[in-house]
Amino acid sequence: MKIALVADIHHGPHSHTKKEGWDALPELEAFIARIEQEKVDVLLDLGDRISDTTHEMDVTVAGDVYDRLSKFSGRRYHVLGNHDVANLSIEDNARIFNQSMDHQVIDLGDFRLILWQASVKLDTDAPTFGFQKASAALAWLIKALNADERPAIIATHVPLSGHSQIGNFYFENNAHVSTYPDHTEVRAAVEATGKAAMWLSGHVHWNTVTNVHNVQHITIQSFSERFTTYPEPATAFGILEIGDGQFALEVFGRDPFFVRLPFRASGAQKWLKSMPPFGELAADQARLQERLNAQVAENA
Repeated sequence: MKIALVADIHHGPHSHTKKEGWDALPELEAFIARIEQEKVDVLLDLGDRISDTTHEMDVTVAGDVYDRLSKFSGRRYHVLGNHDVANLSIEDNARIFNQSMDHQVIDLGDFRLILWQASVKLDTDAPTFGFQKASAALAWLIKALNADERPAIIATHVPLSGHSQIGNFYFENNAHVSTYPDHTEVRAAVEATGKAAMWLSGHVHWNTVTNVHNVQHITIQSFSERFTTYPEPATAFGILEIGDGQFALEVFGRDPFFVRLPFRASGAQKWLKSMPPFGELAADQARLQERLNAQVAENA
């Protein structure tokens, strides 16, 4: 099974580090041609397809992206990104991309792909700038995970690993906006099911892999980004191949990346519970020694 991954296309006017005058559309056409050549089965778009400006312009540029991505001959799925809903409604996105933007579970044979459409609407009112809690949609996700024994891939625009943002152009000084405020709670609930194998996301504009309790959290570099590839855009996309109990992910473009790891539900391999703080261990050890000394004294 081959899944093509693309994230953070940001088609539209110049923004942030995007190269002045760069046009995503010809690059998207080349991307589609390449994944057709590679005989990819599924195309998964991880959100932020546009750089938002106004409702009218966002409708136009989102339509441009749909026009290119819809040329893929296989199955195609989209998750919502924060820029996709800055001016457009969820219903607007569903209509433009001819796909429900609700949560979905997609049967891919030996495993499942879960599109978890937790809220990606940014609250831009200071000092609360950031995402709403994702746990509002958590009950649906846990029910979907527990409904089937096959390992699951969860796809969201915003990552939930809580991985470090040191060195990230956008998020080193804004780490709270790189994830959800309740990411720890969401991860713990997902891990308790033992059913998730992988979590795919975009948003943070770089390639990462973070293993948290046997769930491989992976983020994909932005298609249009260039803070890691200056002065040219990364034109990044990935091909994820899954089979024989393992997965291989290769990211192409100017910011290449490769990883090969076991593919299995997190509960298939025991993960030891984390130790308490070392200071507590030292205190416990001292109390234990005191009790032993007292017992020795009583028996003397």
